[in-house]
Amino acid sequence: MEDLVESGVLDYIRALKKKGTVRHIGFSSHNPEVAEMLLDTKLMDMMMFSLNPAYDLEKGDELGIGTVSARRRLLERCQAEGVGISVMKPFHGGKLLSSEMSPFRFQLTIPQLLQYAFDRPGVLTVLPGVRGLADLNLLLDALGATPQEKDYSVIGSALPEHAVGSCVYCAHCQPCSKGIQIGLMNKYYDLARGGDVLAADHYRKLEVHAEACIRCGHCDSRCPFGVKQSQRMQEIARYFGNL
Repeated sequence: MEDLVESGVLDYIRALKKKGTVRHIGFSSHNPEVAEMLLDTKLMDMMMFSLNPAYDLEKGDELGIGTVSARRRLLERCQAEGVGISVMKPFHGGKLLSSEMSPFRFQLTIPQLLQYAFDRPGVLTVLPGVRGLADLNLLLDALGATPQEKDYSVIGSALPEHAVGSCVYCAHCQPCSKGIQIGLMNKYYDLARGGDVLAADHYRKLEVHAEACIRCGHCDSRCPFGVKQSQRMQEIARYFGNL
């Protein structure tokens, strides 16, 4: 970041955008701290960021930089500020597709990992590495995967202790007897607290709101990430009720 400022590159890009020569500015990073500094410039329209379950849950390598909470805050900030995210490294360099190489010690699938990335706040596109036509066909086949094939909740069985209790919007808690869209509701709640001015409006447009929860415990028993959703529904109802 210091190099961008001292070399004049940032000022040059700012001037080009002001002239209309450059319409949109983006950057690529693996580091949440660096990404936050670039977002502070208020110049960025998009970010390419390394994202997959291993990185996000601190089971990655030198590219999975940042704590669970730091990475989560970064994604929520991007959505709140309208900075689109293009995901790189969704398969952890292929390691997550192999039980022998995966830090979780079990294999995940292409549909699971793509869905995981698309469910994160701010994500618009996912760009896996493609070595040839065979890889491309596998990715295209994943577009037709069923909801069951996209379900990545199995990663909940391998969470580090500090990551337990955080909703990742996987919707494995469904169905709700009262029709609450629990994962989506959690997402709007997290985004609203992160500064997304549109999240509260999205929440209010849901057909069923958090106060409809009867605390039956069905969602609590099904959550693979240890979230007490019945308690969280009360928290969400209070939050949006006070806005």
